[in-house]
Amino acid sequence: MVRYKACRTCRALINGSKCPNCEKTDLTDNWNGLMIVLSPNDSMVAKEMEVKLPGCYAIHLR
Repeated sequence: MVRYKACRTCRALINGSKCPNCEKTDLTDNWNGLMIVLSPNDSMVAKEMEVKLPGCYAIHLR
């Protein structure tokens, strides 16, 4: 089972040690909820969460 980490800056879910979206290394294992964004320009939820790139994102970080 792959254990994804969430970036504390942009909430992107990644399988590594550095976020490909914002290049930060501040990651957490403690997150809830998954949002998959296919077209950020057409999604009102993505705009509300300030998501700019397609991908998987955590909804809530702790």
